[in-house]
Amino acid sequence: MKGIIDTTLREGEQSAGVYFDLAEKLRIIGLLNKVGIDEIEVGVAVMNPEINRLIKQAREQIVGPKLSLWCRCILGDIEESLSLLPDVLSISISVSDIHIKNKLGKDRKWVLARVRESIKQAKDEASCYLSFGLEDASRAEFDFVEEVCSVAEREGIDRIRFADTLGIMDPITMFETITRLKSLLTIDIGVHTHNDFGMATANAVSALAAGADFVDVTVNGLGERAGNAALEEVVAFLVKRKGIARYNLTFLSSLSDYVANISRIPLSPKKPVVGKDIFTCESGIHIDGLVKNPANYEPYDPSEVSLRRKFLIGKKAGTNALRYKLKSLGMDVEGHLLEELLIKVKNESSRLKTSLTNEELLHLCSIQSEAASLFP
Repeated sequence: MKGIIDTTLREGEQSAGVYFDLAEKLRIIGLLNKVGIDEIEVGVAVMNPEINRLIKQAREQIVGPKLSLWCRCILGDIEESLSLLPDVLSISISVSDIHIKNKLGKDRKWVLARVRESIKQAKDEASCYLSFGLEDASRAEFDFVEEVCSVAEREGIDRIRFADTLGIMDPITMFETITRLKSLLTIDIGVHTHNDFGMATANAVSALAAGADFVDVTVNGLGERAGNAALEEVVAFLVKRKGIARYNLTFLSSLSDYVANISRIPLSPKKPVVGKDIFTCESGIHIDGLVKNPANYEPYDPSEVSLRRKFLIGKKAGTNALRYKLKSLGMDVEGHLLEELLIKVKNESSRLKTSLTNEELLHLCSIQSEAASLFP
């Protein structure tokens, strides 16, 4: 694996109703830099008057991530994009027959000619790293995908970007596809996954396992329709399960919160990795296990992603969980008093249909203590 490419500023902003201003984009870039993301796709140059300022100011505030631009496989678009001197230019063209016929109104022969011409133009005009995106590649006939890739490699492209544009792939098919491409090509392979069937993160991880060099992500999985592979999920999995230590998990929560706020798409409290309640536990069995050793029920320490562990007490509580909670509140209750209190806690929680607050729990405890003193 060579890197993670964040495309929140392009693909993410394509989400319906999502708009980022220049200051917000720079803030996102700064946070991505703190996480350690390797490449940031800052947008599309054509018809985008602020992109030049964005690239200039981004380079002033960060050192490390490469800044890339996306463009269509059109000579004018390539020329305009290269004039902004990106570190990476990602040229894109459709390769599925349904796109070639119904979107482009062309044929495969035309596509192959455009691939040759666009790469030659880009290499003649600039020396930056060149990526070639195969839009809707997962619905294309694979023999044609191989042909396009072979032509692009012969013309001197640096990276092929295989796009599962409609999110129709599964991790097994993705693994087989990337394995086959790796056997064919000597250049870098990147993967762009969509989440239409909830497979984007799994497909991205599977592609890396098969030998892909790069995967695309967006913060909170933001993107067209159901979105893309979620940056926070991919990064956390690579760090905690694959031992890739160059990414900093502590900034994931602030990055996700910021993008959720400015995109006006709130995070679920159960959102993997960054959800505020993913380390909140109410089950008595699980609380007991966590008290004995957090590794019993946590894949990593909450502090690693700037979250914290929380225990709730209600009708799902057991005696050990209740005892632990009360001690954390300065109360020491044991024996039959604890058992009687647990019954009251369960009854009150069932009545309210929620867990009890610390104040409610202490109130029940004080009533229990008063009753015990009156009837010892």
